[in-house]
Amino acid sequence: MSMSRICKKKPAMCTDEPLSDSNICQKIALLRNILSTAYGPTGRLKQIHNNVGGHVLTTSTSTALLKRVDMSEPLLKLISTSVQHHTARYSDCGLFMGIFMLRLIENTQKYNLRTVVAAKSYKHLVEECNLYLKGDSCGCKVSVDFSSCDSLVALARSMITSKPACMLNSRETQHISSLIAQAFLYSIPCNSPDVACFGRTVTIGIEGQPVSDSSVFPGLLVDVPEMLQPADLKRLGSGPFKVVVFSASLSGDMSEVGDVTLEIHRGVDLELDLLQQLLKLGEQVVKDKVSLFACQKVVHPVLQHYFREHGVVVIERLGLALMEPFIQISGARAVASPCSPVPAEAYGLVRGFCFQSCGSRELLHLLPSEDAAISTLVLCHRNETMLEELKMTCQRAEHVLRLTLREPYALLGGGCTETLLATHITHMNQSTATTTAAALGVSHSEFIMAVKAFCSSLHAVALSLEHDGQDCLIDLTYAHRWVPDIYPQTSARQTCGCGLVEDRSDLEKTPLNTACHTVSPVFLENTDNRPRILDSFSAKLNALNVAVEMANFVLDVKYIIKDIN
Repeated sequence: MSMSRICKKKPAMCTDEPLSDSNICQKIALLRNILSTAYGPTGRLKQIHNNVGGHVLTTSTSTALLKRVDMSEPLLKLISTSVQHHTARYSDCGLFMGIFMLRLIENTQKYNLRTVVAAKSYKHLVEECNLYLKGDSCGCKVSVDFSSCDSLVALARSMITSKPACMLNSRETQHISSLIAQAFLYSIPCNSPDVACFGRTVTIGIEGQPVSDSSVFPGLLVDVPEMLQPADLKRLGSGPFKVVVFSASLSGDMSEVGDVTLEIHRGVDLELDLLQQLLKLGEQVVKDKVSLFACQKVVHPVLQHYFREHGVVVIERLGLALMEPFIQISGARAVASPCSPVPAEAYGLVRGFCFQSCGSRELLHLLPSEDAAISTLVLCHRNETMLEELKMTCQRAEHVLRLTLREPYALLGGGCTETLLATHITHMNQSTATTTAAALGVSHSEFIMAVKAFCSSLHAVALSLEHDGQDCLIDLTYAHRWVPDIYPQTSARQTCGCGLVEDRSDLEKTPLNTACHTVSPVFLENTDNRPRILDSFSAKLNALNVAVEMANFVLDVKYIIKDIN
């Protein structure tokens, strides 16, 4: 008789003051560099693949990057998880949050700030940012006008141009931005007497077709059922058409029957009995004048044949993802069991259906009978990599537009919000530093250093937008970000990063993140210019607050205890 070896349990590894470890600091700097170099319209793409081959991901989005990069360092895992949680809720500003948070951590160490001083000061400064951004006199906030599509399209376009892996030219970018705004508007119910329920946008990708073939359709597009011909739809006449949808499998397989009690008698052919049950269901459906029969899973071939003989269109293998939009568009209620009659309230309606050619694919277009706020966004692109990045970006852009319904504002993009916010914070605390420091229980010099670290971190985000070696400037009037014009001979007048401020000869500028005189940003009024680049107000506000909260949390970590067994 042999005994298994009993290994002595190893003691846990304990790292004291992890941010004083040069190896951990190098990893933080590396992560910040990865995020910074991916930031903005000219951000550098990242390729992610494993060491045994397989799919290669090309992206510059924080979600895709952080989800697929394994991190062994607990602090980096914590930072990565917080960014992913933010983007899961707000769909935007993940890179902003990551860069700002990491710079805050690094600048705290660079300026040799005590953790307690940094925590108190940063919390106070972010509250000042919140008051400014939510106030009426905020110079970096614009209202989203729902009576015009311009600001919606600008917001969507800003998100798309910030993702260079989408590989779109200016005309394609404008086309896709307009489609996203259109899909968003389709998702808003117009005539709902009860509590309004948001609709859905279903996204379909078609590889190998030009981007210009992309389109948006009200209603739902699904794959054309086998053997369905245009003549079959003509024979149905004009709508509306009665619909029923099953969430249970109708394959006739015992394993797919579900959670029901079956009484089996000796000598009974169970499969034949199940098929008879399905045909009995089919008879009821035909008797109730159903024109469209849908199933989330498989429908038995004999039942399909029976339906075709009686002029019923069958959609099988609808899938879980399309069940909710199908139910919304038809008003039907999913039937969970084929072993009992279909209740009358389970039936729904569609206004009609027709064939729709989308690039190389033929789809069946289902039209809603009432104000079902469902649309299908068909995206085309030249290859799989570009298409996947475009699909993810468009889905997130549409979600960002939805956030504007809760808070109908956008922030200036192109780094101008960061420079303006940093200038405002510096100016605000120039005269109040002594009283604020006393109220926080820190010294005047420490608080001034914390303000510098905070504003320098905001400037670092704005600087991260430039990847071609050009200088970034800030004007001393409006505090917007500028990049020197490399084509000064063109007739178009140069504008700031967001496009709101036009350049002029008396507009003094200075290099960004260098010592300069503190100025009070002038509120820009009486201008016909509209910002060219916008950021999500809700997403950036949350990213700003969570970045400060997480930076303070990381700075406060004194020990990392690892179980290595």
